[in-house]
Amino acid sequence: MNFDIKRVETKSELKQFVKSQWNFYKNDANFVPPLIADKLKTLDKVKNPFYKHSQMELFLAVRNGEIIGRIAAIVNESHNIIHKDKVGFFGFFECVNEQEVANALFKVATDWLKDQGMDTIRGPHN
Repeated sequence: MNFDIKRVETKSELKQFVKSQWNFYKNDANFVPPLIADKLKTLDKVKNPFYKHSQMELFLAVRNGEIIGRIAAIVNESHNIIHKDKVGFFGFFECVNEQEVANALFKVATDWLKDQGMDTIRGPHN
């Protein structure tokens, strides 16, 4: 594997997570970029009430300092209580056109969800 998967842990990495979309769609004339401030607010674990009943971990695939993929692993406790199941979700998935990168991102999200006690994964949700 000629890239690393890393967990988003800092505000700087969170901005990189949000801004990484430009890497994937820079040559797409139909790409409408999101408002960075809106995405950061959505992912803010203090300001977004979603996090009162849910957990989300964000991961980046990085090669030579360049972000080549991203994914979020999500546990929505309210969903699992209401539906009496153990479903985890993935979202914010994007990556370069390399199956190895996609596989690694889905593996890290799946592993994190299993560690949280989930037995099913659904998505994309974001």
